[in-house]
Amino acid sequence: MTVTDEAKDALPQLLALLERLVGQIEFGSVELIFHHGKLVQLEKNEKLRLEHQPK
Repeated sequence: MTVTDEAKDALPQLLALLERLVGQIEFGSVELIFHHGKLVQLEKNEKLRLEHQPK
């Protein structure tokens, strides 16, 4: 795998974005979407856990 200069330049920005997305999730996932070997999309799925209230 060869890393281009363009990819090297974008890496700090991508890592900061991933850190921000992951840091906000208590339950869920972050998915990286690639198309023809290039990262084209980030998806964040978050689950909200509801506390069970006994009756």
